[in-house]
Amino acid sequence: MTRSLVGAAAALTTLATIVGSASAAPAATSHHGTPVTGTYSTGAAHTWQSLPTVRTGNDTGAATDATVVADPGTLRQKYAGVGFSIDETSVSNLWKLTRAEREEAIRLLVDPKKGAGLDRFRLTIGSPDLIEHLPFWSADDLPEGVTEDFGLKYFSIQRDIDLHIVDTVKLIQRYNPKATFFASAWSAPAWMKTNNRFTGEVQLKPGSTTEYYQAGKLRDDCIEVFARYYVKFVQAYAKRGVRVDALTLLNEPGMDVVYPAMDISVPQQQKLALAIKKELKAARLNTQLYVHDFNFWDWRDPNSTQTKNYHRILEDAPDGSVTGKQVQNATDGIAFHPYWGDPQVMRDAFEQTGKPVHMTETSDLNPATILDYFRLDASSYVLWAQATDQDGGTLHWTPARDNNVDWEEVGRTTKWPDRLVKVNTTTRDFTVRDELYPIGQFARYLSPGDVRLESSAAEGGVSNVVYQHGRDGMVAVLGNGNSTESSVRIVVGRTSFVVKVPANSYATYRWEQRTR
Repeated sequence: MTRSLVGAAAALTTLATIVGSASAAPAATSHHGTPVTGTYSTGAAHTWQSLPTVRTGNDTGAATDATVVADPGTLRQKYAGVGFSIDETSVSNLWKLTRAEREEAIRLLVDPKKGAGLDRFRLTIGSPDLIEHLPFWSADDLPEGVTEDFGLKYFSIQRDIDLHIVDTVKLIQRYNPKATFFASAWSAPAWMKTNNRFTGEVQLKPGSTTEYYQAGKLRDDCIEVFARYYVKFVQAYAKRGVRVDALTLLNEPGMDVVYPAMDISVPQQQKLALAIKKELKAARLNTQLYVHDFNFWDWRDPNSTQTKNYHRILEDAPDGSVTGKQVQNATDGIAFHPYWGDPQVMRDAFEQTGKPVHMTETSDLNPATILDYFRLDASSYVLWAQATDQDGGTLHWTPARDNNVDWEEVGRTTKWPDRLVKVNTTTRDFTVRDELYPIGQFARYLSPGDVRLESSAAEGGVSNVVYQHGRDGMVAVLGNGNSTESSVRIVVGRTSFVVKVPANSYATYRWEQRTR
């Protein structure tokens, strides 16, 4: 865990004191001013445009519209990346482009010099909750007449190859060699489950006419083979030059849906976490494991009768079979989705466990949300299913609790318009939403391992995150929600300078923080 004060409250109190003094007079500065370079984006009209270079020490003490104070003595989380999912629907739409347009789309999304520099990507182990081409599949589907495969003889990622998922990953690697990848399964293969069904199966809770539960559960005798299944996936991608650096325990465990899903109880989650780490060690892989991979409220919400309170996986098992310490040692991060609950739980989880927290699935394209979540200690921010066609279609997804749902009809009628990338299947070209460019103000300039400093709250319509880059480098991303340009004083330790942030923009500033 990164170095920090006893608590965030103490740090914020200190910052508040500093802010009060900083707004009245400039802080002491380094002996020699160093250049502060910046760029900004407002959308397609202004994309990563250069700002006038200023120098540290240019602070005359004049009044500013806002002040940002960051404490170099209070280090928070490490940055891990911003990106999107390599899901089958998005990939399928990208491959409807001409070759030149497809490469241009990937370059615009991931190239750190000519594009947004997106650098963190989610792979799916088998089918996720939406696909274009039926049927849903796992990476170990069995031929007719075969009922089990504990030796994983039939394991294959051939569908990933046939559907151009691997090709898309390789294209991303070409334009951003620093791109990183993690993977999630939505369900174990059908034969590993109590109901022998890969897609979800829902049942009404006893005595209820409105509340459901997930009937498809992981078989207790399949915990270890499911762990080996995960490792086989990591190894299969490694053979194709793709390092999968992390796995999530399972996407949204216990979700009461009919698309691919599975229930794993708290005791099963504990045993699965230990089994995955054991199998990774045996395979000499240093792949990390993220637990939870579900909504904020499903981690901890004692006031809800519906939440799962999966934080319990880090406690001793009631039967004594697994200790909380064992699971904590096997856990490398805690993954969250934002669809229900309070995002403050990310900071709580980070401080209570010492584990990095990751936003592994969200549809929120607002750069303000990225900034807010980073301020709440999220290390990464990964968007879900961000390429559809001009109608928002070509996908199979449903919220219906109908075990006999007509998936063909779902594919015909379900629309997810206005994703990050819109592919025109007639003209075979694409457009992107304006949000890509301010999102790039994070991804282009932050690097994995950069460490966030605790910093003051938004002031005068200007929000901020500040990171330490390497030993002496600093990166500040400012969001100006005002319709006019705002002057902002930035104070980091003994360094102070003033910048002007364009209206309705996100701007990134970089400089060397001389400490010697």
